[in-house]
Amino acid sequence: MLSKNKIKLLRGLQRKKVRKISNFYIVEGPKLVAEILFSGADWDELYATESWLRANPILGSDKRLVLVNEKDLAQISSLKSPNEVLMVLKRDTVQDFSLIVSDPFVLALDGVRDPGNLGTIIRNADWFGVGHILCSLETVDQYNPKVIQSAMGSLQRVQLHYGNLIEMLSNFKSHTIMACDLSGTSIYECDFKEPLVLVMGSESHGVSDILSAEVHHNITIPSFSPTIDSLNVSVATGIVLSTIKGQIKLKK
Repeated sequence: MLSKNKIKLLRGLQRKKVRKISNFYIVEGPKLVAEILFSGADWDELYATESWLRANPILGSDKRLVLVNEKDLAQISSLKSPNEVLMVLKRDTVQDFSLIVSDPFVLALDGVRDPGNLGTIIRNADWFGVGHILCSLETVDQYNPKVIQSAMGSLQRVQLHYGNLIEMLSNFKSHTIMACDLSGTSIYECDFKEPLVLVMGSESHGVSDILSAEVHHNITIPSFSPTIDSLNVSVATGIVLSTIKGQIKLKK
């Protein structure tokens, strides 16, 4: 049985402030935990039910494993239906920015506040081989439980970097900076070349005016319907990444 203090500490990790101070975050569910264990990523603690442990006996002797019952798991879980296992991990350390600048393709997000959208974008980035995402300070925290669930393990392979987006973009002097905007050139008419930074804004506000001044070219996904005026930002990101990455691959 978990102590009240331990339950309080673990539940606190559902809040951004506590995650930032403690430098820890939580991943839940057999599929996500299995993916992290398979990747060999380092982890701090693992809270599991007896049924999960029976299916994963290799971890039975690990001192970081804590056996819990369903009631304990429900008290520390952020899910409406807690699912067998919960893992505590350390947040990523900040990487050398000079290494990021040398990447030929980088994604940037301006004010994407919905956790489900950010998680799906991270998954899209992972699928299309994008290793780095620049995030404005208004973008939702990558360790938000809903982001982690939507990203489905891709957070272990895609690095997110938060800060002043204008300052971060100023370091990409050799890159063409493109932003997705309704007034841009159709993605099916553009000639995409690396090195490239793709900027995506929020569905409701798009790319901010102050950031638009740093953009070299605006691109858009043409609509084939007279009744729809916008796309969900995660859907739009997937479409644009597919088009750009497909074109660049064909050129190689």
